[in-house]
Amino acid sequence: MSARTVLFFDLDRTLWDFERNSLETLKGLFADFSLAERGGGDFDAFNAVYQRENAQCWADYRQGKMQEEVLRSERFKRALKGFGVDDLALAEKLGWQYVERGPHQKHLIPGTLEVLEALRNRGHEIHILTNGFSDVQHLKVTNTGISTWIDNLLTSEELGHLKPAQACFEAALQFTGTRKEEAWMIGDDHGADIVGGHDAGWKTVFFDPDGQSPPDSPASAQVSALQELLAVLP
Repeated sequence: MSARTVLFFDLDRTLWDFERNSLETLKGLFADFSLAERGGGDFDAFNAVYQRENAQCWADYRQGKMQEEVLRSERFKRALKGFGVDDLALAEKLGWQYVERGPHQKHLIPGTLEVLEALRNRGHEIHILTNGFSDVQHLKVTNTGISTWIDNLLTSEELGHLKPAQACFEAALQFTGTRKEEAWMIGDDHGADIVGGHDAGWKTVFFDPDGQSPPDSPASAQVSALQELLAVLP
């Protein structure tokens, strides 16, 4: 390897199978708290409301309109209300139970561990740069075995800035002692990972399993499966 290559991976939906893990966690909560008996429908009806409200709460969080401690229960408060249940105490319980249970789910995007091992064997430094909450993300990395192959897990909470802010990418460079010319950002969030990384002067790879890449994407490369990274990265 002629030059230093430092890889920064997003975590949720890039390595950790967020949709599958979240769905299993929600199904467990729905059953354990007997929500079918209290609300207006089955799990699919509840999940549809939750996904909508959760997305809006996260949008508010990224824009600085909502704090972490509020988001955790607010998304369930809104979901329950939309499901026909008005119970703030229950929403708070669900919020904390979701955060407690979710990180213990272990489903990874196919190829995660094999690709990380192969990239490590090439001599690359590997970090995770995520907007998730620190306590939750550290549990995910430890419980799935990802920690074996990474040097550092960097969260926006610890760095003090959210992707796509350039300050987040600059803080990651400073923490790892990396020059922007050496850095690659690999992630599924086009705005946060690809546009943000590109604007910070990094090379970027868009993980796009659903073929949603915009035609004017500034990504250095695009892949639909993690295994394709082995042909794209140095």
